[in-house]
Amino acid sequence: MSAGHIRYTIHWMKQRAELNEKEILWLIWQHKSLSRWQIHEITGHTPNQVGLDIGRLIKRGLLREKTPDIKGPGRPRVPVAIDPSRRYLLGLAIRPGHIECARLNLLGAILGRQIRVDVATPDRIVPTISELVRKHIGENCAGIGLSTPGFVDLQRHQILSSPATVGRAPTPLAPVYAASGSIPITLENDMHALAARWSMTHETFGKEDVVLVFIQDGELGAAVLVNGQPNRGCAVGANDLGHMRLMVRTELCHCGHHGCLERICSTSFLKGIDGSEQNLLDRIASIKMMAADPALSKMTRYLATGLANAANFMRPNRLVLVSQFTRYPVFSDALLRLVRRRLLTGIVDRIQIDLWDQPGADNGETAGWLALAALYRDGWNCNLPADA
Repeated sequence: MSAGHIRYTIHWMKQRAELNEKEILWLIWQHKSLSRWQIHEITGHTPNQVGLDIGRLIKRGLLREKTPDIKGPGRPRVPVAIDPSRRYLLGLAIRPGHIECARLNLLGAILGRQIRVDVATPDRIVPTISELVRKHIGENCAGIGLSTPGFVDLQRHQILSSPATVGRAPTPLAPVYAASGSIPITLENDMHALAARWSMTHETFGKEDVVLVFIQDGELGAAVLVNGQPNRGCAVGANDLGHMRLMVRTELCHCGHHGCLERICSTSFLKGIDGSEQNLLDRIASIKMMAADPALSKMTRYLATGLANAANFMRPNRLVLVSQFTRYPVFSDALLRLVRRRLLTGIVDRIQIDLWDQPGADNGETAGWLALAALYRDGWNCNLPADA
């Protein structure tokens, strides 16, 4: 056997072992705990192979054995579960003007509190992240999730463009990877981080095509999951639904155009119609009936048009809206009704629309879910080796 063939065989065996481990971890994440025999029955892997895989995962601090389930005669089966006590994940979120950092256990619970570090200028972003990595990682860190708005290049480990790094395109992240050492980094757009969190907490929908839309005052982002995995395209970034342009006069968007959907869904757009100084959230929270606020009604119609256009084009199984605005029934009911009116007749009954009240807006914590998704699920750890 040639040396090249030996290297290929070793590489194939390592890949196979990693896929087996991810399959086991994902099953246990979904079922909370399983015995080795149950995993054998579900996966079809031999009991011996399952035992070897479980042994490695326990040794790495990812799984733990629970009290044996003693029912009837025979040898009791020992269930295994995710171990939340020995390993942790680090989440780092790049935001305009600051970095957010949080630690999560392997069940997704935040450890301690999120840290915010202000960054005076874009050139300080990479040194600040590198220092946070050196400060917060240790031998028990199982992975790092790094999120950023804008577009990233996974192969070259760099930010191509971002509102956080204006004037510094591209921005190499090599110092961050050097600071992490052997700890894997999952680099993604921030909307993909949110989609990872949704996917991990809604596992029954894991194989569906999903359009997830985040909406707040003057900001609208979207992520597309195809068969449960993020749509990355030629460059990794959010699916920029916020820059869908309608024939509407708005203030100039940072992309250089008028009429962008995220400029329509904003306080400034409403002020331009009726001159009111009340912000968008307060208007939505106080409205008793949509007809009482013509400007808000107009904005809602435009927003519904943008959402329906995206759904008509992509035909997802599920459209998920993530916004504090949808906590108010007068607004959410009107928006959903308008969206459904604009969906194509052939698919209106096939698309499920969900409102996800995302717990908190802690971007560092959400970045940590990238590392969770990469640990448990195939298709989320697609970072490629950096070019030489």
